[in-house]
Amino acid sequence: MSISVLPLEILRLILLETVKAENGRPSTTASRYLLGVCFQWRNLVETTSGFWTSISIEFKGNRDPTYAPPTRNPNQYLASLDVQLQRAKSQLIDIYASIYVDGDLAGPLFSLILRRAPFHRWRTLDIYDFYWDNYTLPITRKDDGFVNLEYMKIRNYCKPEFLSLVDRTATSKLTVFNWNLSFQKLRQTCPNIFPNGRSDAHLSPPPNVVNLTLPFPLLNNPSHIVHLKLTRPQYIKEFINYDWTNLVSLDFTVTGSQPSFPTNRQIISFPRLETLAIRGINYIALSCFSAPWLRDLQFSKNYKRTGHAVTRLEEALLCPSFTLSPSGVTEVLFPLDNRTLTTLVHAFPKTKTLKLLFHNDDNGWEAIRTVFCDWKNTTKITVKTEIEAASSRSMVFTGQLTCLDLHLNCDYKEGMREIWRARMMKVLENTQCTSLNKIRCTWSGRQPIELDRSDLDADNGVPKTA
Repeated sequence: MSISVLPLEILRLILLETVKAENGRPSTTASRYLLGVCFQWRNLVETTSGFWTSISIEFKGNRDPTYAPPTRNPNQYLASLDVQLQRAKSQLIDIYASIYVDGDLAGPLFSLILRRAPFHRWRTLDIYDFYWDNYTLPITRKDDGFVNLEYMKIRNYCKPEFLSLVDRTATSKLTVFNWNLSFQKLRQTCPNIFPNGRSDAHLSPPPNVVNLTLPFPLLNNPSHIVHLKLTRPQYIKEFINYDWTNLVSLDFTVTGSQPSFPTNRQIISFPRLETLAIRGINYIALSCFSAPWLRDLQFSKNYKRTGHAVTRLEEALLCPSFTLSPSGVTEVLFPLDNRTLTTLVHAFPKTKTLKLLFHNDDNGWEAIRTVFCDWKNTTKITVKTEIEAASSRSMVFTGQLTCLDLHLNCDYKEGMREIWRARMMKVLENTQCTSLNKIRCTWSGRQPIELDRSDLDADNGVPKTA
């Protein structure tokens, strides 16, 4: 059946799903592409407000300190913005703004915004820069404020008077708060959203904010927080003496200085933690964590210190007090050598998907081959590799690993797909009668290779013929 005969309501739903970005909001760029398909689609997209609720405002004057070029034709830009705001009609909108202008440009800009999309319609506020001179926002009533704001993200700079307005008028609908400025700035500009906690050095997040991103963990009573991301390096001791009862997702950078964990190794309990992402190289600090329901675990490093990261990761995994054991996905965003990969695989027997990154084609295969293929070659291995092979065999044959996901961050060469397809087939052949069922290999910008048990002949264990 041709798509042209679909009822308009069904076509509208399909197109709305098509233009959704990663954040679940409609992409204005994608919506504009649909305007050029045909007259029917153009009319449908133009008259459906749901396509136009993501508003990106990038308005630059000559005083922008980042030296970004000024907006070439302010009047034309304002006219285009006016059209989109009119198409959004009365829907709640998502604002992504980078504004740095003088008063002569700020007046027309905010006059247009307040006329077409007053602040009470703002659902998302994502700000990189928000600065202007010689202009005062004409806000007089609470109803003119951010009463429907659900998501707030401040990346670089925002006028204190604007932040104060948000602080005064935001309601319990605000659930996501992302702040990349200083602790002092947050105390000064948002005393209502974040009142002082047990001391001047602590803040109390309101109970409605459950998704929080901050550069510091100085919180009082964070027991209601569900998702927490800390953007600057932290000592593990900063997590002690807090109640993390409802925390489901934690993303943070551990400082490289020692010690970053308490000398008495006090256990930090995360009873509901499911997702943990850690950056840095001091992974031994995780030996203080207890997370019985951990599902996904991600390791990444700082800068280019790959050698240090690999060594520290192996030390952490061999530490007797390291008890983390993810049951879903384990991801390592730096290349591992043979020994560390063996240790990793043996340390996480409950992991179902293992994601690995390699910068070198040959080194990547050497590590994979050693762990998953060469454990049988006991007549040619030394004592050291025999221990590694025994560990590998223990994991592969008694663990729950079902998927191996390989990412090759190296130059793609002709014939590489065929080479890796043969290598992946060899891994499947050498791990028969195990839980490993699928292997995926990906290069940037290229179609991945994916093989599973169905690609092997069930009778003799050789690749299927075409």
